[in-house]
Formats: sequence, structure tokens, C-alpha cells
Amino acid sequence: MELVRQASAAVQRATWPRERTRASYCRRSPRQVLREGELLFTAPCAELSSLTALGLLEAGLAPTLVLTAIQRALQPVKFQCGLELELEGERWVIGFAIAASYCYRGHFVETKRRPLVLRYDAARVDPERPFLEWLLPGGFDEVASVIPGYDLATDVAQHARRGASRWRYAWSRRKAADAGRAARGGRVPGGAGRWA
Repeated sequence: MELVRQASAAVQRATWPRERTRASYCRRSPRQVLREGELLFTAPCAELSSLTALGLLEAGLAPTLVLTAIQRALQPVKFQCGLELELEGERWVIGFAIAASYCYRGHFVETKRRPLVLRYDAARVDPERPFLEWLLPGGFDEVASVIPGYDLATDVAQHARRGASRWRYAWSRRKAADAGRAARGGRVPGGAGRWA
């Protein structure tokens, strides 16, 4: 759990101008993320998964890289990135949300809201390439080819709009600071990261 907490605290969650989101959303390498010191608060999963995967590999652990489809009623199909890790014969899920980080026993499971779970080994991990390029040769631009119904332009437009909203940022930051929410099962203590 400490590696998850460290990855989440290594960079600050921030609002971004729409132009920056359109250019950089899910397209930055872990080194670039660390160099810039921040990530788009609405979409931390790919970049925090990349930072955590590197930390796990440096510690001699081999995570499984995960890409899932997220499908909710009346909303566009999205994707989520995460990790699974085998430790002492048990499998663990490591995931990141807007206002929390998760680490719990289990594995990503296909459900009605998560109809597809794809797993990749860590053979292509490279600190100079974005997380999605570790999974797919075309990276972010190739996600639609493996996630049915996903539309890249719609997803980027939504994150550009939401990621520039000071109101959404303040609301998310309040959720991250809520001790009651942070104590819920599976959440990493201190895993909500740093906020401006």
C-alpha cells in the first residue's frame, strides 16, 4: 500500500486548460508526469498506474497491467486503467479514482458496469512511454479498437470540459479530504493524493 500512497502523492491533482487536456490526456510518460508534477484531476488512473507499476517493478514485483471498459446507463463508454499484483499467493487490485486510491484482495471482474477486462504483462513497461502504449502499440489512439463503443473524441471533450472546471475541482477535493469516505473499505489511507 505504501507504493500506492507514494505514487498518488508524487504529483498534484490539478485543473488543466482545455487545450492542455486535448494535447496531453493519457499521452504522458511517467517521467513526463513526474517532471511536470501534476495530473488532470478528472482522470488519474492511467498516469498513477504507470507510476505505481514502475515502483512495483523497482521493488522486484511484477504487476499485471489492466484496461477495462466502463459502461453506465445514459453515459458514453469510458475506460479505466489499473494493476493487479500477486503477493504471497493472493491477488490484489490497485486502482485510482478522482478522489481515492484503492488496494484490496481480489481482481478486476467483469460486471454489467465493467463488461470487459483486458490484462497485459509488464514486458513493455518503459518510463519514457505512456501507460497505454505499454498495452497497445498505438497507445491512447488505439483504445477504441479494443473497447467496444468507446469514442476517443467524446471522452477527450468531456475531460477537457470537466478538467477545466474550478467547481468540479473544489467538489472533488472536498470528497478527497472527507475522512469518512477515506475510511471506506479498500481505500488506501492517504491515497487521495495532493491537491492545490
